Amino acid sequence: MKEAPLPEWIVERILEKVSNKPLAQEALKYIKLVEREDGTLWVKEEFEDTQKHALWFMVLSCVNYAQRLLRGESIDDI
Repeated sequence: MKEAPLPEWIVERILEKVSNKPLAQEALKYIKLVEREDGTLWVKEEFEDTQKHALWFMVLSCVNYAQRLLRGESIDDI
């Protein structure tokens, strides 16, 4: 499996969507794009400090947004 940062277009789209941009920018540091051996792409997070609730929820939200964008879906309706 290959890991890479999220594509810039996904990051920009997520930052357009969220109201707390500084928190989202911090959350995006914990999110990566992974290419499996069969070529499929998926989004994963590596965040362990779940005591930081606001950041943890933003990480999860950004993962959801990134996965939807990767599948070609809209995030405007959520």
